[in-house]
Amino acid sequence: MSFRQFPATDANDVEYVIIEFKDEVGDAGTAADPHVRYELADGSHLVREGRSFRTPGGELTLTV
Repeated sequence: MSFRQFPATDANDVEYVIIEFKDEVGDAGTAADPHVRYELADGSHLVREGRSFRTPGGELTLTV
């Protein structure tokens, strides 16, 4: 598993850090269709929609 962090802002220009987690290796030890998930530093899950990210309930929308 690898991860990277990148900045994003909400509609009020408040800055957040999005963390992308990516599974790189499948069970057979070869590159597989990687599973990617996105979270905020507090563990809140995010759904990616192009260059936007939102919480599953829609309370927060971020743009990179």
